[in-house]
Amino acid sequence: MNPSKSGWLTDFIEYRKSAFLKTKEFNQSKLGKHPDQSFYGIIQPTGIMYGHPVNAFGIADEASWSEDEGIKVLMADSLFNIAALYSGEKIETEEDFDNHISQTLTGINNFYKGVYPELSISSKTWLGKKKNDTELTEQILEKRVAQIGSKKNNFWQNFFSRNQLFLDIYIFGQWSHTHPDDVLLDFFKGEKEEMSFTSVKVIAASAHANSKVEEEERTLFEHFLTTTTLPAEKRRVAKEYFDHGMGIQEIPVQDSDPWIIRKFLLELAILTVWSDKKVEDAERKFLVAFKETLGFSDEDLEESMIAVEGFLLQNWSQLDSLQGKIDYAAVSDEYMSRLIKMCSNHLNKIENMVAEDVTLLATIKKGSSSELSDADKHLIRSSFLTILQSIPHFRVVMLPDEFLSYENLLKVIPKETITRVLSQD
Repeated sequence: MNPSKSGWLTDFIEYRKSAFLKTKEFNQSKLGKHPDQSFYGIIQPTGIMYGHPVNAFGIADEASWSEDEGIKVLMADSLFNIAALYSGEKIETEEDFDNHISQTLTGINNFYKGVYPELSISSKTWLGKKKNDTELTEQILEKRVAQIGSKKNNFWQNFFSRNQLFLDIYIFGQWSHTHPDDVLLDFFKGEKEEMSFTSVKVIAASAHANSKVEEEERTLFEHFLTTTTLPAEKRRVAKEYFDHGMGIQEIPVQDSDPWIIRKFLLELAILTVWSDKKVEDAERKFLVAFKETLGFSDEDLEESMIAVEGFLLQNWSQLDSLQGKIDYAAVSDEYMSRLIKMCSNHLNKIENMVAEDVTLLATIKKGSSSELSDADKHLIRSSFLTILQSIPHFRVVMLPDEFLSYENLLKVIPKETITRVLSQD
C-alpha cells in the first residue's frame, strides 16, 4: 500500500482483513482489567499518547512512509481498534469483520462532522458521484493530519499537536457507544477543547518543574501558540502559563476523572520532564506531587515511568525530534534500575516460573559448564521476556523487545534467584 495515493485506506483495510483471517484476532493488543486499561494497552505502544507516533505494522515499504503518512494509517488502525473495544461485539468471522469496519467508517465520518465541523468533506465528487464511507474517512483523516501538521525540529508544536490525536481517539471511543443529539454534540466539542487546554497546562507546569525553561523551548512553544486551534483567549493564557509556570493545584483534574485521562496526563508530564535530557530531583518531586493529585500510588507512578522510558528505548530510531533532547544513556540506566527493582518485588513468581520451565533450566545449566550457542541465548532471552510479561505491571505495558537483549535480561532477572533454583533442582 502507498499512503500517499488515493485508495490507501481501502488497501489498509484489506491488509487488516488478511491478518484477521489468518489469526482470527481483530486486535492482538493486551487487554486490561477494565476498558480504560484495555484502551491504554491498545494506544500506548503506538506513541500517539506521547505525540510521537511510531509505525509497526510490518507492511512492505513502511520504513519509507513520511511521518504524516504513518500517522494517518495509525489513526485509522487505532479508531478501528477502539470501536471494537467499546462495541462489545465479538469479531470472529469475515462477515463480522466487514460489518465492524463498515459501522466504524460511518461512525468516524459522523464523529468528525459533528465534533470537528471544520473538517467537513463534500459527500460527492466534483462530477456529482456520491463518495462511499471509505473515501470520506480517508479524506477526513488526511485533512485532520494536515491540520495538525508536522513541523521539522519544532519539538513543542509536534509534541502538543500530535498528542491531541489521542484525545480524538478517546472522545471517539465515548462517541461510538452513544447516540449523540445536539446537546451531546456540544458536550463533546467542549470536552475536546477543555482536555486540549488541560494538556497545555500539564506541559507548562512540567516544563517549569525544575524552574528552568530553555530559551529555545520558549521560542518553539510561542511558535506553537500561533498555529494552535485553541481560542485566542486561551492561547494568551497558555503563553502566560508557559512564561511563568503554574502550580499543580491550577490543573483542573481530579482523582475521580477517567483512569485513562489521568494516565495520559501523568505520562505527558513524565515525557515533558525527560525532554531536557535528565530527570532532576525537583522534577521527581513534581511528578510525585502530581501523581497524588491524580489519585495514583507510588507504584502507579513507577509503572508510568517504565512505560514512557520503555517506549523511548523501543522506538529510539524513529524519534528524530527527541534524540537531541533526551539522553539515551540516562533513559536506559533509569529503565534498567526500575526493571531490576520491580523484579526484586516479584522474586517468588520469577523463581517459580524458572523452576517450572524444564527447557530453560537445562539451558542455564549448560551455560554453567560450556559456552552457549546463539540459539541457546535466544531461548533464554525469550523465556526471560515471557517471565517479565507475566508480572502484573506488564499486562498492558509494552516491553522494549529490541532494548531487552540477552545481556540486559541477565542483569534484570535476579542472579540469586537462578542460583537458588539450580541448587534445588
